[in-house]
Amino acid sequence: MKSLGSWILLAHATIVLGAVALFLYIYASDDPTGPFDLILPYFPLLVFGLPWSLEFVIGDYSDDWGRSVWFLVVLGPAILNVVVHGLIRWVWVAARRVNAGTWGRGGGSGAR
Repeated sequence: MKSLGSWILLAHATIVLGAVALFLYIYASDDPTGPFDLILPYFPLLVFGLPWSLEFVIGDYSDDWGRSVWFLVVLGPAILNVVVHGLIRWVWVAARRVNAGTWGRGGGSGAR
């Protein structure tokens, strides 16, 4: 049975990847210029990308180069946070195994 931490990481990754997919789908649609089209995926991506996504609010991305950077700044922070969350989870599990004396033995009680 998976631990609560694994379920939280899985939920985090699912929400972020779903929001990224929705954002890209809406953006690639024929007319993504409506005032409310990108709001649905934008806000979760902004929240799940904090604190890195604050640059999106502050920065100016109006020229052609800025459009590519705009995608990176909108989508990147949320994905970066999923990666950081996964790394923290991996280190946490590894540290618990080291403390339990089961590192490299595939888990178990650690008895010899």
